[in-house]
Amino acid sequence: MKYGWIMGVVLALSLPVLSLAQQKSYPGFAVVELFTSEGCSSCPPANDLLNLLTAEVRQSHQPVYTLSFEVDYWDNLGWKGAFSAPQYTQRQQDYAQRLSGGVYTPEMIINGREGFIGSDEDKARLGINTYLNQSASNALTMTLEHSGSLLKVHYQLAHESPDSVINVVLVERGLQSQVTAGENGGRRIRHDNLVRQLKTVELEDIDTQGDIELGYPKEGDLKNYSVIAYVQLIRDMSITAATGADLGNALSSHP
Repeated sequence: MKYGWIMGVVLALSLPVLSLAQQKSYPGFAVVELFTSEGCSSCPPANDLLNLLTAEVRQSHQPVYTLSFEVDYWDNLGWKGAFSAPQYTQRQQDYAQRLSGGVYTPEMIINGREGFIGSDEDKARLGINTYLNQSASNALTMTLEHSGSLLKVHYQLAHESPDSVINVVLVERGLQSQVTAGENGGRRIRHDNLVRQLKTVELEDIDTQGDIELGYPKEGDLKNYSVIAYVQLIRDMSITAATGADLGNALSSHP
C-alpha cells in the first residue's frame, strides 16, 4: 500500500510538467488564403481586397500572412490565367473536403478553419481580428539563405507538431495582367502576394526544425518577394503556426 501511494505521488508530480509543455500558448496570427482566377468576373473585387489587406498589414507589421492562389478550373472558359496551376486547385479541393460550401471562386479561407466569399470585407476583417486575439498552440521561426539557383528555408518550431505538414510559399507583389478575353476581357488585374511557388512537407513526430528548398526568383525585384511558412494539421487543415519574411531584407541580414 505504501509503494502504491509513492507511485501515485510520482505520477502526480510528473503529469503537470507534460501538461504545461503541451498547453503553452503563443501570440495569435492569421493566414489569409484567397482562391481566385483571372477568368472569373466576381474575382477582381476579392483580389482588390486581398491587395488592400496586404498593404495594411505590411505597414502595421501585424502577424497576418496573405496569399493569393490562382486556380486553373477557369482556364478553359475563355481566358487562361497567367499564374494559374492545378496544384492550387487541388489545395482548394482539399479544403472543400473539410469545410462546408464546396469549391468556388473567389473563396477566402482564414487559418484553414473557415471559408467565405472572398470579397466579403466584413467577414475578412472579423476573422483576422478574431484569430489575432486568440492564442496559438505553437510558434514558428525561419531564416533564408541564397545558394545558387536555390533558396534555402530553415524553419524551427517551438515544439513538436505531430500529424502535421509545413507549407513554404514564395509570394510576389506588384504583378499585373491585361486580360483580353473571357469574363474579365479588357480589365487589368493587379496581384499582390501572389503564390509563385508552394512546397508542402510532412513533419515527422519529433521534428522541430529542418530545411526546405525553393527555386530562387529568376526575375523581378527582390523587394517584391516574401516567403511565408505555416504549419497545418493533416486531419482538418487547421493552421497552428505561421511566420513570414521579405526576401530582400532576410537575405541581406543573413549573408
